[in-house]
Amino acid sequence: MNMQRFGLVALAAMMALLSACSSKSTTTASPSPTPTPTAAATSPSASASSSAPPSSTATATATASASASASASATAGAAPVVVVHTGTATVSGKSENVLTNALGFTLYYHATDTPTSVCSGACAAAWPPLLLPSGTPGASLSLPGTLGVETNVNGRQVTYSGHPLYGWKSDTSAGQATGEGINNFHVVTPTIAGM
Repeated sequence: MNMQRFGLVALAAMMALLSACSSKSTTTASPSPTPTPTAAATSPSASASSSAPPSSTATATATASASASASASATAGAAPVVVVHTGTATVSGKSENVLTNALGFTLYYHATDTPTSVCSGACAAAWPPLLLPSGTPGASLSLPGTLGVETNVNGRQVTYSGHPLYGWKSDTSAGQATGEGINNFHVVTPTIAGM
């Protein structure tokens, strides 16, 4: 009888955990891989990671409780979605601190963007905009500038200090900044002046 009860408790905990994990909330109760923005926001596609199932009822119950708590806090006041990080990239032959996307790829701004005109269409195919379908953008650490979202022809595009953010199709790994200076695109540094 106790084994049946154990099995039912474990099953209920796993169902609660699976239900919490399959929701569209980006808020989590414990450190986990950063939610990946839309495919247009990252150069190569990121694969979703999965975690191993809990090994005991106590772990499953604690995890389910933490997930339920995270879901409750997501509805009370959503935490920012971390879409911007910092990293080091080689820019014009020297190492610089730059803003990056969730995969560590360098982010760029377009010097000719205005509040009413941004890189889109064929331009956006080469310079994919950093998009956030919903929520508030956040950073992995404190930045001197301000993150925001601007709704434009590309969708909900993430901005930093008023500059819409882009990737570059020819950057193939973290730490590259091969788009610097091409067609008025420049790497985004944490200290960039506002638009």
